[in-house]
Amino acid sequence: MNERAVKELRKDISGLWAKRARGDISERAFRKESERLVLDLCHLLVRQRTGDKERILAEHHVVRAHTKLAGSVLRESEQEFVSLLATDRRLFRLRATLNPDQPILFRDGEKDAIDELDYASATGVVVRTQRRKGEIVAGLAIAALAIVGHPWLQITSAALFLLGVAGALHGLLLPTRWAEVQGRTPPGSSPFQIWALRKKSGRGLVRFLREKIPPR
Repeated sequence: MNERAVKELRKDISGLWAKRARGDISERAFRKESERLVLDLCHLLVRQRTGDKERILAEHHVVRAHTKLAGSVLRESEQEFVSLLATDRRLFRLRATLNPDQPILFRDGEKDAIDELDYASATGVVVRTQRRKGEIVAGLAIAALAIVGHPWLQITSAALFLLGVAGALHGLLLPTRWAEVQGRTPPGSSPFQIWALRKKSGRGLVRFLREKIPPR
């Protein structure tokens, strides 16, 4: 039953994107309905693995974006949707690269793009931090551009300089924070990481996992 429901839901998501492409739905309504359907798909894909034996007790959904200097300094690229759902026995992760003209279906070729990690194979949850080097470099580059271009930009250069300095300070003083579940990960899979820890759901998931995975 779940397999059929997953197929139908993926069909609904694709149909919603087709309506958007035709202009049959407003952007606001599209975003709201798309988010609802994608989260429903996350739950269905997890229930395919758990059946009725396990309930989802905590979840966290986030969009990650990485700024690349090779592209526009002010444009985010390589956006990725990451969904984490935890039961009393294991943690599930679904990931999808965001593309402006492709729906999120959590497909990896012919397979579902879902990983799982048993708490029994984990050894702890550690919070890590890292300076936002890309943001610092981008901010300094903007500030340098403002200084070099001052003879042509005149008044605008001051605002541009302050913007660059503010960006560099933001990257320096507010490092990126994430939590990492330590232990054996599935073959070919990257470590399970929890991003956007400032979100209530992120903090709640970390607390839940620390209760389930005491340090060893």
